[in-house]
Amino acid sequence: MKKLIIFAVLVMTVYMAVAQQNFYMVSFTDKNDTQFDPYSYFDAKAIARYEQCGADLYDISNYPLNENYVNAVNDYASDIYGESRWLNAIGIQATAENAHLISLLPFVKDIQQIETKGFMAQKEVLEEKTVTYISDKYFLTDQVRRFGGEYFAKNGIDGKGMRVCVMDGGFPSVDTHPAFKHLRDKNLIIATYNFPDKKEDVYGWSSHGTMVLSCIAGIDEQGKRLGLATGAEFLLARTEIEPEPFKEEIWWAQGAEWADKNGANVINSSLGYGKERYWTKDMNGQSYVAKAANMAVEKGILICNSAGNEGDDKHWMTIVTPSDAENVICVAGIEPSLDSYRHISFSSYGPSADKRRKPDVCAFGEALVASPNGSYTTAAGTSFASPLTAGFVTCAWQTRRDLTALQMKEEILKSCDLYPYYDYAFGYGVPQAAYFTNELVKPEKSFDIVQEKDGIFITLKEIIRGQYVFINVEGEDGVLVGYYQIDPDSYFKKYPGRKGILLKNKDLGQDKKVNVSYNGCYDSSPVSGNGDEINLFVDYKSSQNGTFKKVKAENWQSSIYFQYDYNIGTDVWDGFNRHFAFGWRKFYGKGYKVGFGLSLDFNRFVARDSIPSSTMYVDGGKTMIRNMQIRGELLQRVVNRWWGVNWDLGVYGGINLTRRVKVTENSGEPYGHKVNTVYRNCEAMNLFECGAKTRISYSVMGIINFGVYGGYRFTDIFTKDDALLGKPGENPSPWNIGLEIEFML
Repeated sequence: MKKLIIFAVLVMTVYMAVAQQNFYMVSFTDKNDTQFDPYSYFDAKAIARYEQCGADLYDISNYPLNENYVNAVNDYASDIYGESRWLNAIGIQATAENAHLISLLPFVKDIQQIETKGFMAQKEVLEEKTVTYISDKYFLTDQVRRFGGEYFAKNGIDGKGMRVCVMDGGFPSVDTHPAFKHLRDKNLIIATYNFPDKKEDVYGWSSHGTMVLSCIAGIDEQGKRLGLATGAEFLLARTEIEPEPFKEEIWWAQGAEWADKNGANVINSSLGYGKERYWTKDMNGQSYVAKAANMAVEKGILICNSAGNEGDDKHWMTIVTPSDAENVICVAGIEPSLDSYRHISFSSYGPSADKRRKPDVCAFGEALVASPNGSYTTAAGTSFASPLTAGFVTCAWQTRRDLTALQMKEEILKSCDLYPYYDYAFGYGVPQAAYFTNELVKPEKSFDIVQEKDGIFITLKEIIRGQYVFINVEGEDGVLVGYYQIDPDSYFKKYPGRKGILLKNKDLGQDKKVNVSYNGCYDSSPVSGNGDEINLFVDYKSSQNGTFKKVKAENWQSSIYFQYDYNIGTDVWDGFNRHFAFGWRKFYGKGYKVGFGLSLDFNRFVARDSIPSSTMYVDGGKTMIRNMQIRGELLQRVVNRWWGVNWDLGVYGGINLTRRVKVTENSGEPYGHKVNTVYRNCEAMNLFECGAKTRISYSVMGIINFGVYGGYRFTDIFTKDDALLGKPGENPSPWNIGLEIEFML
């Protein structure tokens, strides 16, 4: 009967989980019976952009959704939180049962549950600081000087005539901060919209957008530029709320459509969607936001997007979406230095899941930004590399207004200081303004590649302090199978007898090509040796001597845990008998995980009519059963990252390694002096045990989980009578409750 009750409880728990409201994206098959007039819908600048790039104003993607389809879905949904013309889809909230009914509607192409949590690609605010005037001819900060921003400044190029949309989580103090006074004075903020709250006010909420905007167009009180596009027009869109695990992807698509409608030329998105919902294999340009981003570029808009901040996460060695979209400029981060070229540790590495070359470019991953309190601060993250690049792109496009978005993207890549060299940390490098002002001077050749019997030698004509040698190994399909960043000064100190940097044939493999960049010069050479095949990528933390390190993208996660619980008492057996365990688990999945684990468990049961050791006056003895057990478990975990709560449900099985009875006889004197203690094996105890457990835990920063759990044992402890086991044949309660602490590895 008790087992039946347990089963009923578990069934009810699962039913409640299924009956809860979920979030879905519903895609329609067509837009039949809809009408559209682009000349009343689009801003004049949008129409001019369509005509300039040859896009079709009457493309079906611009038509509104079929209202009858939307209303029919609304009959089953508890809420509609957004519509996308481009995706021909709506975002809804509904039960799983109603979602199934929606999927049966004849005009519904697809319905997919959404469990995403977007994130802003910011690491942390490092320090508050007051900006002091530093003399500079063109009043530029290092973060824009790294682009050669002085070439734009002296030619009067500041993005004038261009329109930039910034999509973010809010823009507090942009309407008052001195860094944006020039935008307010010249009425350069053209339009604003808050998609979560469906209103125009965006001047609140997350400070992230304020800092991002300052990296595109900020000017401090002394006239020093934080970004390059200080003369551009701006559209400010709030598309994120924090935390929000479901809705941002359709808000992102709506934001891009709004930018298109209002004549944007450039979009900056310092946002990303990755491991909170997707697998690494999904970073292939096929997410909802990636599709929307590609459509925006086809309609003449260039998009800069942060690569992500997962460079330190060995389980996520790729970028995030929508930076994985083919047409998006994916921006990685480098250390903030004018003299050296180092990957900043957190910046995500490429390639995309389908091995396309991502990221595209890089910029400072730490920047001076406007703070909502009216001052300035430094902040880190690819969140700031992206808008710095967006400001550059805006100015560069001002010099080449006849180019389409895709043509302009190609020009941006060609302007980079490593081009045509490429790797998965830096992309093609940092774009350079001199390329667009026709003032770029290529240095003289700084190295030679020499083929020898043992391999390839790269001989440098001189060692330039702060300049690294970049080397990649490219396969026949264009996919990189390895890459180095070498500090020549350190290298030749380690290998003083070598005449050049040696790449051994055995490390390169067959049918490969070696590409080298040094001090602005590029060259390549085929590999003639017959080496062993490799599939390794560089670890930039230990790459000064050119060491390869294997890096593997994984979707597994491990943990170790400690449990302490009590067994519920019965008439025969004392209540709250102790159980202690420590173990290891391994999970596969994101929002929904499956896993297995192993643990070592220690149990103690005490008969109720025995005398606890704390009793002062005794006239009997104490009978205690102890056993040590090794257990295996299978479980499923549902993760709600919005609330930081995990729910586990699983089964376990164990084998008793020891089965011991301890009987202590007492003298009857004060303080329970022991007379005799007997230990013996308990043949009555079952060798095997199995049961089920459910657990609720709270996650702190995704690292430590504190949980409470309950368990039910399906098997008996004792399979036959034993005179020392209380009333012979009666088992302890199958129920137990306890606490757990789990450390995620």
